[in-house]
Amino acid sequence: MDRLSEIIRRSTHWLSLVGFVGLFLLAIMSTLDALMRSFFSAPIHGVNDVSAVVMAVVIASCIPANLSGRKNITVEVLGAAFGPRVDRVLRLFASIVVLVFVSLMAWEFVPYTKVIFESGRQTWVLAWPIWPWWSVATVFLAFAALVQAVNVARDIRSLLSPLRVVDETTAIEPTATEEPF
Repeated sequence: MDRLSEIIRRSTHWLSLVGFVGLFLLAIMSTLDALMRSFFSAPIHGVNDVSAVVMAVVIASCIPANLSGRKNITVEVLGAAFGPRVDRVLRLFASIVVLVFVSLMAWEFVPYTKVIFESGRQTWVLAWPIWPWWSVATVFLAFAALVQAVNVARDIRSLLSPLRVVDETTAIEPTATEEPF
């Protein structure tokens, strides 16, 4: 499991880096377009087309890294109040909810992409087909669901692992270097 987690972490890192490069290039294009419009009355044609198709890929490329790093917003009041075992149960429940949500989102992207492909939709100015971009975004979301499934498996493993007892009143999670089984 640790090897798989490391492979996924590295993959999501590179995937998000590709997304941020795309976002950076899109920002440069938009800035140049604005400058060309303002100073020379000569816009760069197709910037909105590029933005429309690239943005879905950029956003979808960052979701797996967010999930891998567990960067989602969490509220840990109940877990802190009721102890480490309840905290683990709540963490597992939250992971399952996120898995269901991301999986449903990826699932719904499939028919949407199919409709775009079958209709032959294109961007307005550049006449680029839209379906390849949405296909890539769909694959990235499916990968995000896989990343979250690994998170759920890790949370199950954590829930089933014993808590270390420091004294009669304190139980703590195993440290990162300790194997739960």
